[in-house]
This record gives sequence, structure tokens and C-alpha cells, in this order.
Amino acid sequence: MDFTISEEDRLLQQLVRSFVEEQANAAWKDIEKTAEIPQHLIDGMKELGLFGLSIPPEYGGLGLSVVQKALVHEMMGRGPWGLASFLSVHTGIGCVGIVRFANDAQKQKYLPKMATGEWIGSFALTEPGAGSDAGAIQSKAERKGDQYILNGRKIFITNAPKAHHFFLFARTGKEISAFIVDADSPGLSIGQVFDTIGHVGGALSEVVLEDCRVPIEALVGEEGKGFDYAKRCLAEGRTTLASRCVGAAQKAMELALEYGGERKTFGQPLADHQALAFRLAQMSARTDASRLVVYRSAWLLDQGKQALRESSTAKYFAAESAWQTVDDALQIFGGNGYIRTEYMIERIWRDLRVARVYDGSSEVQQIVIAHQLRKGDVETAWE
Repeated sequence: MDFTISEEDRLLQQLVRSFVEEQANAAWKDIEKTAEIPQHLIDGMKELGLFGLSIPPEYGGLGLSVVQKALVHEMMGRGPWGLASFLSVHTGIGCVGIVRFANDAQKQKYLPKMATGEWIGSFALTEPGAGSDAGAIQSKAERKGDQYILNGRKIFITNAPKAHHFFLFARTGKEISAFIVDADSPGLSIGQVFDTIGHVGGALSEVVLEDCRVPIEALVGEEGKGFDYAKRCLAEGRTTLASRCVGAAQKAMELALEYGGERKTFGQPLADHQALAFRLAQMSARTDASRLVVYRSAWLLDQGKQALRESSTAKYFAAESAWQTVDDALQIFGGNGYIRTEYMIERIWRDLRVARVYDGSSEVQQIVIAHQLRKGDVETAWE
């Protein structure tokens, strides 16, 4: 089994890492103060072509594989998560559904401008009464002549205040359908914009639909197939989010190792105390294991597998492992780690906590895994 990556992919990974470390991490305190992503960081992502990660070259994108996207998102995870989630939602769940399930006219309309970052995409599934239980959504889309009339309220929608359009889900009768809904559609408005403890700079809000009118051409694929489309988008999204968790854990471990080598107690560096040395070793082991699980899921998706159990395993294991690693790293920093915007570790701690909640909580991932086990999906087939 060959674990090497190509020289081209390694170059892409290093370019993104350099961008994150030299530009994004240099600006993280400014992002915390202003709650805005600086324009020079958005321009930097445009120059690297990152807005087109998931978009085929014929529409102006890079057309990366899931493994390649995981390489990019792992590096983005080393920086401010407000920036990383802004890119991740646009290129992931906000884009993949259009690439996979939209018709040619829809692709021609949206993908070229998404690839350049001129148009920002979002994904509107979650509702006040339908978070982890996405199948319980109540938003409705009623066909009237050559239009659909949408009513409902979405919540915790990343990129919503900045989005040009939404890959949005609503009930057409008993079943769920998918639509591309432009942000300027009559009857669509942005509700409460949430002030989150992490992901600063990333815009998260409600999307309100009040007799929102969209043309029948806004329907993606077939009526009633939306929930299947959503699950297939989320499988990839969970994998790339898990890779972001790996990046954050790796960065936290490096910060703890550096601090532990400089800070002295009882006449020796913190890292020389066996209790903390063991903790650092556990951080490394958890992060390495998470990375392998994540890239297995990405590889399976690239082979055309659904990888429902594997992607949920990746998201569950990487998020839980990263949280333990980041929390342990903050412990090593002691009181210094608890001072807001003084050391980067506390920002990572705030950013990373939500990884155990969104894109399906850790509890939901375990439900998915157990469900797949009961269906007989008990071991990954490598053929």
C-alpha cells in the first residue's frame, strides 16, 4: 500500500500551508477584533484557485479529487476557522450538489462564477426543529404554474449573509426536494446573524422564506430526491471537515510542543516532565490515527463508494480526537492559554469545539455507524 502523494499534490498542499501560516495566521487577531475576513485573504484564496476546488476544469475550476481536497482542508484547518469554513461550505456542500446533480444549464449559470469566488454558495438544510434529524424539515415548496412558492425558516446557515445563492431543501408533498435559490429571490431574507464563540469572521445566520418565488428551473434533479442528494453531499463534507480537524489538532500539538520546550517549571522545560511528555505523545498518536481514517474515507469516495460508515467514522473520530488534543494543548499553556487573543491556542480551542456538533453531531455519527453495522456494513472492502 503506497501512502505517498504526487509531487503536484504536495506542491498544492505546501502552497496552501504557506498561505495559511504566512497570511491567515498572521491576521487572526485582526479577524477576532473586527469579526470580518480581510479582503487580502479572500484575494489570496482566489489567486490560488481555492474557490474552484470542487468545480470541473470546463467550468473554470480545479476539479480536485476528494483526497486532494482533504489535503487542502487539512492545511486550512491550521488557520482561523472562520476563514476555513467560509471556503469549505462554498467549495463543499454549497457546490458539490450543483456539480453532481444539477443540469447543464444550471451548471453553466452558477459554476464559472463560483470558481472565481465572484458568487459565494451556501447550503440551507438545517431548521429550528430539524438539525441532526434533517429528515424532519418542514419548509415547503408548492408548485404553482411555472414557479415554486417556498415557505419556511432555515437556521445556522454558514455563509448566508454573504451568499449569492443557496443549495436549499424543502418538501414537495411528503418528500424532500433540492433547489438552487438565489439570495435576491423575492420573499427570501436573512434573519438573525449569530454571534458565535468561534469561527469569527464566518457569517452564520437564519434564512427566512416567506412566499419566496423561484422559477421551476430552480429545481435540482428530480422532485423527491433531495434527501438522497443531501446525504451524498454530506458524506464528502464530513470527510473534508474531518481533515480540517486533523489540521487543527496538528497545529495545536505543534504550539504545545513549542511552548512546552520554552516554559520551565521546577528547573526543567515542561515537555521534559513525563506527565506532559506522555500527553504530547498521545496528541501525536491521535492525530496520526485520525489522518489515516480521514484519508481512507476520501479515497473511498474517490472510488465512487458511498462510504457512509467510513465518512461518519472519520468525522466522529477526527472531531473527538482533535477536541481532546486541543484541550490538552490548552492545559499545557496553563493560565496563559485561557487569556483571550493572547495565544493562538485559545482561538483554536474555541473554533474546534463546534466540530463535535455541526455537520452531524458526534452522537448522530455514532447512530449512522451503528445503523450501517446493523445493515451488514461491518468492514471496509478495499477491492
